[in-house]
Amino acid sequence: MRSFEFKSLAILTSSLLVKETFAAPIYETEIQVVTEEVTVTRQLDGSYATGHAHAVGTYTQHHSAAASSVVVVASTPAPTAATSAVVAPTSSTTSYVVVESSSAKASSSSSSVAVVKASTEAAAAAVLVQTSAKAAATSTKAAATTLATSAKASSAAAAASSSSYSSSSSGGKRGVAYNTADYVKQFTGSSKVAWAYNWGSSSDGLSASGIEFVPLLWGLKSTFTGAWSAAASSAIASGSKHLMSFNEPDLSTQANIGASDAAAGYKTYMQPFAGKAKLGAPAVTNGASPMGLTWLKSFMSSCSDCTIDFVCIHWYDSASNVAYFKQYVQDAYTAGGNRPLWITEFQASGSTDEQNAFMKEVLPWLDASTMVDRYAWFMADTAAGGLMASTSALSTLGNTFKTA
Repeated sequence: MRSFEFKSLAILTSSLLVKETFAAPIYETEIQVVTEEVTVTRQLDGSYATGHAHAVGTYTQHHSAAASSVVVVASTPAPTAATSAVVAPTSSTTSYVVVESSSAKASSSSSSVAVVKASTEAAAAAVLVQTSAKAAATSTKAAATTLATSAKASSAAAAASSSSYSSSSSGGKRGVAYNTADYVKQFTGSSKVAWAYNWGSSSDGLSASGIEFVPLLWGLKSTFTGAWSAAASSAIASGSKHLMSFNEPDLSTQANIGASDAAAGYKTYMQPFAGKAKLGAPAVTNGASPMGLTWLKSFMSSCSDCTIDFVCIHWYDSASNVAYFKQYVQDAYTAGGNRPLWITEFQASGSTDEQNAFMKEVLPWLDASTMVDRYAWFMADTAAGGLMASTSALSTLGNTFKTA
């Protein structure tokens, strides 16, 4: 996710959640200690955005005499190094590992945090997913919400709101998310890479043979809407066949737009281009409800009379969670009324070898999937997890993305 207003730092959190079950009347307790790993982001204002939690160990002590107050267990040792999913680039030589200990019953304001500096090749920087403001900092809610939708309702909505859509897979599904237009040239000549975008409405000088630039209306502030119509029209005249709307409107640190307001904005700024280009629904995070797919479903309901040709989603989680990635894609396809999916940002946290293994497993699956029309790894950059090894050469991940 590209932020136009701030930079932030992706960090890895190891937390202990302590759950208590009281046995009246003698106040014996059953203590269950669940060690979880979550990825969070420290913002410039000192606040944290919390990602999907993964249990990595459980300890249960039965019938232990204890007072009826909440038990807080000391933090586990901080890992010596951390590699976390990246969502936006920044220049840095260190990353931070946060070790957080809090009670499952405590709010985010009651948890204690210790920050340990760990040297890495380049620090990750960005927002991953953010839980509801009412949730604890160590929320164990699932990051993606499976939405139960009526098959009849989905089919009717798709028929009413989406024009005939021809898949772009014959020209390659893969796209390059970039800040530096020259990086995209490294992906020319690949039959698998067919498009690119930069979170903006103009290409910033992109000149890469055989690669379509896709404009994005990032948000509803006048900074973005003021130039949108002219920029989108110019892009279409230059060969762009698709337009995308709103970057992570479900996340307060990104576009931050309510579903009904987003639908109104879509009708004002996107709908006029129906028939001139294929139009994409806002790109949501894989955050827990009311974010993510819950937000998407609300938007689709509020924009039921809109022309929506494809649905955009983002995904960040561990490289070991291939099953979760595939399930999230399936759930998103259902939530979007069975429209083609564009995964406009995704990255898996882990070592380079783990990330590369994740890529090699999911890229062929995405290419073969009838649910997915286009997708873009985050991102063409020299930061950890990026597709560039230098300003003029692809990284291991970049080569895999271009050729695998």
